Amino acid sequence: MPHYYSPIPKLRLIILNALHIKRYNSINKPILPHHYSYSGNKNISTNMLLGGLMANTETTINAVINPQINDAPIDIEKTIKALERNKFVVHYFETGADAVAYLQSRIQHKQVAIGDSRTLLELKVHDALSKVNDDITDIQRPLPGESFRDTALRTMGRDVFLTSVNALAQTGEMVNIDGTGNRVAASLFGSQEVFFVLGRNKITPDLASAIYRARNVAAPLNSKKNKKSSLNPCAKLEEKCYDCGSPDRICNALTIYYKKMRNMQTMEVIIINEDLGF
Repeated sequence: MPHYYSPIPKLRLIILNALHIKRYNSINKPILPHHYSYSGNKNISTNMLLGGLMANTETTINAVINPQINDAPIDIEKTIKALERNKFVVHYFETGADAVAYLQSRIQHKQVAIGDSRTLLELKVHDALSKVNDDITDIQRPLPGESFRDTALRTMGRDVFLTSVNALAQTGEMVNIDGTGNRVAASLFGSQEVFFVLGRNKITPDLASAIYRARNVAAPLNSKKNKKSSLNPCAKLEEKCYDCGSPDRICNALTIYYKKMRNMQTMEVIIINEDLGF
């Protein structure tokens, strides 16, 4: 009698691993394309078990209500494919220097706006782009005597807007939290092209862990850098979200980018194999 392979024991192991949720590792070590590789945790997330499908209504509601840690390994190729399925243009770079060189060659002779982003500051994107663009509005560089509101308004309606994200889910969604709204607003409407630049540390296995990261990792660190928001509980106490009522709370809006916005020429995601920003 021929021997038939039964996948049931292996499937049972996969399901058990998928249901075993461990503490989130702030530096998710990704499985990189081609010959690049990391050794890391072998747990498999439920989203990976389901084929890495993008979030639907049910998973979105669950993710918002119950954001949670997930330290499953990150597969960069799956992440890129998921983003491309959602109509984002994606480029992957080994180093920040390579990414900046690409941006400098890609964005020339344009009206450029740069949103508040520690990642872009670390990469010195303003300095690189100012060599090939004469008209740059940077939220970090207001004109003399200019109010924050006026500077923020000048970032709207440009040819190109650059920012980052607080988290990117392997399933293809990006997450940003904003306290004032100017960064998110400019990334959603007004510019012909938007570039999201991020390091590998911001990639999570699914939407629930992306929202968790935005609220409990990125938000406290962003609060600490600002004089007013540094008095928020997440900045003064343990680094986590307290659902506070602080007047200087920076978590006033949660934005999930499911797909490229209509009527926008390009929404491009730049992934860098380095830890960058918050």
